[in-house]
Amino acid sequence: MDLAQFKVAFDRLLMDYVQQKISDSKKILDNDTLNKILDYVQTFIFSWWKRIRPYALYLTYKWLGWKNEDAIMRFGIIFELLHSFALIHDDIIDRSEKRHNILTMHHYINKLLWEKNMHIAQSQALLVGDLLFSWVYELQYKNHDFDSQLLRVSRWNVHNMIEEVILGEMIDVHMLVWEQVDEKLIDKKNQYKTASYTFTIPMLTWAILADTSENVLDMVKDLWNCIGMAFQVRDDLNDILWTEADKRIFSDVQEGQQTYFTNYVFQHWSESDKQLLKQSLGKTLTDSQIKELQKMFYNNGAIDFVKSLIKKYAEQAQHILDKISFEDEPSRLAFESLVRKIWYLAV
Repeated sequence: MDLAQFKVAFDRLLMDYVQQKISDSKKILDNDTLNKILDYVQTFIFSWWKRIRPYALYLTYKWLGWKNEDAIMRFGIIFELLHSFALIHDDIIDRSEKRHNILTMHHYINKLLWEKNMHIAQSQALLVGDLLFSWVYELQYKNHDFDSQLLRVSRWNVHNMIEEVILGEMIDVHMLVWEQVDEKLIDKKNQYKTASYTFTIPMLTWAILADTSENVLDMVKDLWNCIGMAFQVRDDLNDILWTEADKRIFSDVQEGQQTYFTNYVFQHWSESDKQLLKQSLGKTLTDSQIKELQKMFYNNGAIDFVKSLIKKYAEQAQHILDKISFEDEPSRLAFESLVRKIWYLAV
């Protein structure tokens, strides 16, 4: 299956599960406004998602030669719900109004409250995220037709991932109050918040359930770590280049986020340039201020540096890909196509 075909099949299973859980919750709440909040959970989950994460899980499964496609798709629901939970909380932390052109959960709830009480809206959104987290644990503790010992190890792996992404978010939030951080801390944030959480541990979890060798486990870990790091660096670059129309340009700078760009500035730029960036971090910028900063990023080598990081991770991933033996040619082509789709950047 290509990504589009997979999304249709996967969303059917995901929809069945989400609708059943929403229906069960509505029976308990039995309140029109609260039921509308639950209905928006479905809107939030199904509004824009490409399903790259469960598709990557599926292709890793195909690489390992397993045949039970229904089991891997149902297991992939865990990671999609966990991602939705994380985004709902993350949107509150970032004070985001929209995500991919729809209202974030807390802004939708605030609209239901006639925009009179953002504190209550944020509180309810936190609870909605917690509800999704509960659904994750329900699914995780089903047997899914896997060996009990392998399932025990995989559960520990998922739990470790949850702790890491929370700690990564703590690093990210605390970095908002620091004027300057080093590249090592940025690496750690990107590792825990993106690479491990989005790609490495979900793929490693399936490799564990497939009872693969230590050599294959190491290959899975290294490959998806490279892809995950490239994915995050590319996202930082998109923020500067404004390649996504539904994303506010320079949102990282305006939110005070520390990235490879800010680190490069503080390491290599002049004092006047550093001061300009410091004055811009965490501030709402005008179009002229954004253009000035964007020009500086181009002229002072920051964009070239970040593109070189993407290239480095891409080359490392390709080196690992070249070592992989696939069961069939379509699986190899689909796997390599997904990898390139994730890290690709037109220059």
